[in-house]
Amino acid sequence: SSAFVALGSYFHDGIKGSYVVADPVRAHDMFHYAASYFGDPNAQYNLGRLYLDGTGVAKDPRQAARWFNLAAEKGHYPSQALLGHMLLNGKGVPRERAKGLMWLILAREASDPVKDPWVSELYDSAFTVAADTDRKNALALLEHYLQSRP
Repeated sequence: SSAFVALGSYFHDGIKGSYVVADPVRAHDMFHYAASYFGDPNAQYNLGRLYLDGTGVAKDPRQAARWFNLAAEKGHYPSQALLGHMLLNGKGVPRERAKGLMWLILAREASDPVKDPWVSELYDSAFTVAADTDRKNALALLEHYLQSRP
């Protein structure tokens, strides 16, 4: 699956100084194959990004959230962060503030704040505006989520 993710990345960005030019449609095909047949969380995340941004496919936040959710369930913190942000704000998906906060908590805990400051920024901005009830419900969801994991 890693080979398909790498190919998808090459086709997404192209390779400077080579014959490999950016081809978002082909990138989608590579990511979709790895995401669907192998359940690769990196491919699922990249596929979600394509749908979120409308790169090589029609912009579709619901599809993006679907792919982010699959990767998030596997502990992929960038997917957890973006899914949390989408759910918190209701961007293309029904607003679920507590669930969004839960995913942002998980993402922040798993990420390296130096390497991925954007995750901490999403978390900080979410918790700054969150109501006390949303925070409490998020912690309850988090506890339930962690207890249900094998």
